[in-house]
Amino acid sequence: MTRRRAEPRCLAFALAACAVAAAQAQQGNAGGLTFLPRFGVMQTWTDNLRLDDHNKDAALITTMSPGFVVTSNSGALRGSLDYSLNGIAYVKSDQPSRVQNALSANAQAELISRTLYVDVRASIGQQNASAFGQQSAPTLGSQGAVANLANANQHETGTLSVSPSLRGALGGLASYELRGDFARTEARGTSLGDGHSSGGSLNISEMNAGVMGWWLQANVQRAQSASASSNRNDSLKAGLNYRPDPDWTFSANAGRERSDYLGGGTQSGATAGVTADWTPTPRTRLGSSWQHHNYGNSHGLTFDHRMSRSVWRFADTQSVQVGNTGASGGVRSNYDQFFLLFASLEPDPVKRDALVRAYLQSQGLSPDAPSASGFLSTGPSRLRNQLLSLTLQGQRSSLSAQVSRTITSRLGSNQNQGDLANTARIEQRSYSLTVSHQLTPLSGVALIASRQETTGDSVNQSTQLTSLIANWNARLGPRLSAQLGARRSHFDGVTPYTENSVYANLTQQF
Repeated sequence: MTRRRAEPRCLAFALAACAVAAAQAQQGNAGGLTFLPRFGVMQTWTDNLRLDDHNKDAALITTMSPGFVVTSNSGALRGSLDYSLNGIAYVKSDQPSRVQNALSANAQAELISRTLYVDVRASIGQQNASAFGQQSAPTLGSQGAVANLANANQHETGTLSVSPSLRGALGGLASYELRGDFARTEARGTSLGDGHSSGGSLNISEMNAGVMGWWLQANVQRAQSASASSNRNDSLKAGLNYRPDPDWTFSANAGRERSDYLGGGTQSGATAGVTADWTPTPRTRLGSSWQHHNYGNSHGLTFDHRMSRSVWRFADTQSVQVGNTGASGGVRSNYDQFFLLFASLEPDPVKRDALVRAYLQSQGLSPDAPSASGFLSTGPSRLRNQLLSLTLQGQRSSLSAQVSRTITSRLGSNQNQGDLANTARIEQRSYSLTVSHQLTPLSGVALIASRQETTGDSVNQSTQLTSLIANWNARLGPRLSAQLGARRSHFDGVTPYTENSVYANLTQQF
């Protein structure tokens, strides 16, 4: 089923909400708010716009990208918003012009001091409708990724989540947090993956706990897709925390929960779990968790370690997801790695955000990475993510390597739409290597190599996309930057193709 609409409603609401919050913050504390507008022009030539070797369509692509970054690092509102409006026009081709939105926003507002908070997250990006459909590599600019090729498998997808929370004390014996969770996802041009969720939680924990402390948690969650299917999960747990010294934290819990993830009505059962965290230094953290559920156990194992010029990361997590997999706003692994690396240079997260963006731009690197971005889906699925990444920073060079593996398995039967309606298990693997070198204080080069692999239950369900991107970047003035690049992509799948392109990008910041 296909719907036509001008824009997803939640995306307009996300922009309006962030704009209002920014305006309020500016009125209340102008010194803590920064607004940085920009305008970019990109010219791209490709020898295979339609991504089809049997029907090649060489074309010139002009992309105009007005955008801005808003950051607030003090006052009642803290966070950042990065938005671009990409107008894409095609020359020497009958491909119609189009507009793409790109958004990454994360903010927290303190409405009542130490009592009432609101967390807001929003993202807009390109996401594949099918993991086995046509795949294509985006153009990775210093301001983010732009998908300007004619790939009918990609849809602009936006997510918005709003989470208000009320915090306080109960007679000096316990503290509480009452939190609401509301989220909405919409994709342009299709109802697949559209949905919304709502729920809430109540956490009560012992105040001034020493070595041992107790806590209680009640949670309610509802998810509704555009196809009218719905899922629910309710739980009630009690737990104990044990902290023998500042470096170690242990927790155990037990309780009851009910859900309909397996289909055939609601199932109830016992739940129990344990967690352990070890933080021997501010630079190193090891966390682990395991939880029993009647619909399948979940677990988490994470390890982060940073030195003065390197970051090491490992993660292995398994959980239940209702709806789409992947990140609609792009996989920002370059941004995430350097954000962790620069923690010693700038502890304040909002100021560090600006520092990371400036560094990536000087290196000619995109905050996004050429990584598998998931697919559109409805219904519950079991999602296992494994990630290993490394970032090294030298005096004039940097290197980032990432290997990831995602296994998506459907839960129950007759509850899913999209790929999971036709296959029970989808495995996506992604490999990327990024190397950058500063030639002069004002110029540098970067090389990005990536490979994405997807497999399903049957032999025909298999795709491979290999991309190689090289670019040169330079600062032409205090706020003017230029980038020249080339890309070669090879795809094996439903419609194999090879695509070559060159591009030039000019960005003026104001």
